[in-house]
Formats: sequence, structure tokens, C-alpha cells
Amino acid sequence: MTSALTFASGVHAPSPVLLAVFVLGGLVALWCGVHWAFDVRGITTRRSERIRRKNADTWAAMGRLDGSPTIFATTGYLRFLGACMAFAGLVLLAASYALWHLN
Repeated sequence: MTSALTFASGVHAPSPVLLAVFVLGGLVALWCGVHWAFDVRGITTRRSERIRRKNADTWAAMGRLDGSPTIFATTGYLRFLGACMAFAGLVLLAASYALWHLN
């Protein structure tokens, strides 16, 4: 993809827009992932409770007694997603650093 961008621009360096997108995407993913993984300010706890309540309301509307016990409503699953998101942010930051230095 970078070869197409450098070919179109006529310069043999990575596009500054591409680098900015990678850096900003990496920083946002890292920030959000760390907040989810370490449950900063109870983010994952509140989200987990919201998912459980929504499942319970949906099941109650169908005439069932309680919401389904899904893995997606647990705080452990949301923390795992946060760790994956933080790792993806680090990968994006490493890729932007490599693109910047390799020209």
C-alpha cells in the first residue's frame, strides 16, 4: 500500500498522512485498551452490567425468566478485549515508527 502512495506522490518516503493515521490510531487504541484492561474508573464493570441488563430485558420481553449467561457480559472478557486492543495499539505505533525510519 505504501508503494502505491509513494508512486502516486512521486516521493520515495511514506506519506505523512499515513504516518499520522497510524500514530493516532495506535495512541487511541492503546489508551482505550489500557483503560478497559485495567478497569480505570469502572469502565468495564459498568459496561458489563449494561450488557447483562440489556440481555435480561430482551429475555423478559420474550417471556423468559432471566438473561442468558453469555461470556460477552463478563468483566474478564472485556478486560481481555482491552488487552488485545492495547497490543494492537502498540503494533500500530511500532509500524508507524518503522515506516518513519525506513523511509
